[in-house]
Formats: sequence, C-alpha cells, structure tokens
Amino acid sequence: MTGDADFLAIGICAAVISLTLWVTFAASRRSRSATGFFAAGRSITGWQNGFAIAGEFISAGSFLGTTGLIFYKGVDGAVILCTSVVSFLPVLILLAEKMRNVGKFTLADVLVFRTGARRVRVVVALSTIVTGTFVLLAQLVAAGVLLESVSGIPFGLSVVVAGSLMGIYVFVGGMLATTWVQVIKSSILSILAIVVCLGILAKFGFSVPGMLGAATSNAAAGDAILSPGLIFGQTGAINLISYSLAFALGTAGMAHILIRFFTVPEAATARKSLGWTVALCSVFYLIVIVMGFGTAALLGPDGADRVGAGGNLAAPTLVTELGGGVGTIGGSIALAMVAAVAFASIVAVVAGVVISAAGTFAHDVWPTLTRRKSSDAGTETADAREAKVARYAAVAFSVLAIGLTMAIGDTTNITYFMGMAFMVAGSAHLPSLLLSLGWRRFNSTGAVWGISVGLTSTVVSLMFTEALWLGSGPAPLTIQLPVIITMPLGLAAAVIGSLAAERRHGRSADRDEKFAEMLVRAETGIGAELAEKH
Repeated sequence: MTGDADFLAIGICAAVISLTLWVTFAASRRSRSATGFFAAGRSITGWQNGFAIAGEFISAGSFLGTTGLIFYKGVDGAVILCTSVVSFLPVLILLAEKMRNVGKFTLADVLVFRTGARRVRVVVALSTIVTGTFVLLAQLVAAGVLLESVSGIPFGLSVVVAGSLMGIYVFVGGMLATTWVQVIKSSILSILAIVVCLGILAKFGFSVPGMLGAATSNAAAGDAILSPGLIFGQTGAINLISYSLAFALGTAGMAHILIRFFTVPEAATARKSLGWTVALCSVFYLIVIVMGFGTAALLGPDGADRVGAGGNLAAPTLVTELGGGVGTIGGSIALAMVAAVAFASIVAVVAGVVISAAGTFAHDVWPTLTRRKSSDAGTETADAREAKVARYAAVAFSVLAIGLTMAIGDTTNITYFMGMAFMVAGSAHLPSLLLSLGWRRFNSTGAVWGISVGLTSTVVSLMFTEALWLGSGPAPLTIQLPVIITMPLGLAAAVIGSLAAERRHGRSADRDEKFAEMLVRAETGIGAELAEKH
C-alpha cells in the first residue's frame, strides 16, 4: 500500500544518501586498478573491515526483517540472531587467515589455486550469482517497502531508486566505496539502535519482564510468543536444527563476506577484523530482540495491520510510536532517522553483493568466455579490462535484481530470502572450500561436482518448501531451509568426484606439490597478495 509522503523523512534520506555518494566519488580515484576496484587496494584496517563485515549482517534482514519476525513469531525469530553470531566462529577458525593468504579477488581464486581449472571458475561464478540474487531480493524488497512508506511513491519505483543507487556505488567507487559506506552506516545504525532500545525500555521503567508481559497481552499469538514452536512447531527439532545450521554455517560460504578478507593488508588483520564484527553484531542483535518484543508490546492489537503482512515495517512503525505517533513532529523525526539509515544500510549491503557478483563475472567468467587469461597472468591491460567489465556487469546485475524484486512483490518476510542465500552458500561453497584448503586428494572434478550438486539440490529442495511451493495443497517439505539434507549432499559429491577423478587419471605429483605450496602459503602468508601503495 502506498503511504503518504513524509517530506522530513525524504529530506533526511536524501542527506544520508548524499553523504554516501560523496564518499563513493571520493573513493573513485583509488579504484581504477583491479586491486583497487575489487579489494580496495588491500588497505582496509582491522576495525574498518570489522565494521564493514558487521554492516553486511546488521542490515535490512536483521533490523527490519527479524524485528518483524520476532513481532509475529517471538522466540523462534530470535534463533536466527543467535545462530548468526555463532556463524563467525567457523569463519574465524577455518577460513579468515587462509582465505587472505591464498586468494586474490574472488572465491574461485582459492578453489582453483591448486588446479587452475577454468570450469571451476565458471561453476563457482554461477553459484555465487545465485547466492547473491537471494540476498539482493531480500534487501531490495526491504528498500521498496521502506521508501514507499515514507515517500508515498509506489513499491516498484522505490525498488528502481534503490537499485540505481547500488549500481552507482559499485560502478563509480568499487570495493573501497562500499567498505566506507558500510563503516558509516554501521556506526550510525548502531547508535540509533541503542537510542531506540533505551526508548523502548523507558516505556516499561527499564523492566524487561514488564515489556515481555505487555508483549504477551498485545501479541496475536498471546503467551505463545515467549515459547518455541511458532515457526518450527510442525516438524519440531529437525526443522529448528536445519534452520539454525543454514545461518550458522552459511556465513562461511557467503562470497560477499569472504572477499572482504582480501581487502586487508595481511592475515592477522583479517583475524582481528572478526573480533570487531562479533562485538558489534552481538550488541546489535540483543537490541533487535528487544525491538521485536517491544513492537509487540507497544503497538497493541492493531499492530499486525500497521507492520504489514511480512512484518517488514515493524521497526519504522515502532520508532514512530516511540516518537509520539503518526502525525507528530517527534514521530516524523524518529521515522525519518530510521528510514534514512535503514535505506543507506540496504543500499550498502546490495552494493557489496553486486560487487561480489560483478567481480566474479569479470575475473572468473569473462576471461573464460573470451579465452583471455585472467589478470593472474598479469598485465596492467588485463587488470584494467577486468575492472571495466566488472563495472558494466554491476549495472547488468542491478537491472536484473530490480526486475526480479518487482516480480516478487513486497509480501514475503525478507529474513526468509536471507536464509535461502545462506543455505546455498553452506551447501555449495563451504564443503569445497574446506576440502580445498585441507584435503590433499581434492581436485577440480570434486569442486565441480560438489558445487553443482550443492547448488542444484538447494534450489530444487527450496521449490518444495512452503515459501516457494507453486503446487496445490501443502508443500511436500515441511523443513523450511533443508540444509540438513543439501549440505551433506554437496560434501559427498565433492569427495566422490575427487576420488573418481583420481581413480580414472591417477594421482599427480604436480597436484601434491601444489597442495604443499598452498598449505605453506595459507599458514605463513609467504607469497600472499600485497597491499597497494598510494
């Protein structure tokens, strides 16, 4: 539904976006080379990268989507936030430093280090683009709903505005611009969230039990909002476990998260950046839980009508109420601030995803299609060509994402889309990444089989779940994110493919030598990509 224009909100949104655009154009001078465009010249510090990674998580999926999910589903909605914090442990222990030492620009760089196989680059690129598409859908749905609510312009046009902005961020500023935009919006959003949290608790005399009591009285689900089962009740523990695994392990396979480790000067900084990420996300997620229950407590029986069917307007509606209600100056200012920061957050996240997808296309697919060598072979001409192709690929992906979002509409809770993205990443990317970094017998056939089976099984199984089921009657799969099925399939396919290729072609001394080289480089950093000097 199209809302009435709030010109104060529009003005503050325009001011925040103008600031981020200024940062983007300022960064463009350092984004002309491939290293500058894809990896920000490897010049990002630990705290900056930590804030940027956190910015990928404290986005529309958590601030808007999860607040609405907790409003409707209570405790089960908070499970997603808890598992998201846990998800950084596999990244920290298994991947962060090794990724920085082994890779160059993209996820495929790590997987082809030992083989150089073009087919691996292509299949990784396809999987990365599918994962990024789910993330883009989640963020652009949120952007459309948010901009529509404060500006009065239709959902479709709102999506076009957000998609156009993300294309500008990537086309002009590359990774450096998206990193700094993430740092800025993470800082502002965290401060704003703390203020909102204090405002909620102040309504109940800073009594959490008092807030929860009011939530049970006003929520449509009643007392059930404080008990598990509103989301995972039909299939019990197996649904809960699978849903949690998607978020807990999917982070370790998300390309737009992992490529941020290529932006820091050395592996130790990659490890330190995750410390900042965990600290910032932990505080923010606790606040989101308070916001979710606070929305149920404060909006009253008509809350469901105000937050929308998907719950994506729960946070804006909540802050308007805290500011004094609809039509008041305080309510308008509160809504304006949240809308501006949330919109900037959304555009920053989608810009990060687009640069990942565009970089994958330019660095991994384009050289294969044109039969030219990747810039790994290393001329300045090849580097400049990759950066140019990536810029135009970013425009193409932006147009594609806008079209898909407009076709889907605004009724689905965006957290579900994020879960689908994590599921693809955990099933298709993570098994092959771990095997590539730690198993001597892993080869290109195993990578192709593992990623292909993980991707295919994920997409097919999702089509039989309630969220995407197009048939008549109930969906055949009651598990909402069946990663408990698809991840073992991806792992098994990678192992079987590697062993089958080895049996057919025999073991290669060169392959063993390349594995030893990768192991030394991953653990010591000898031979790792160096930072640019400006």
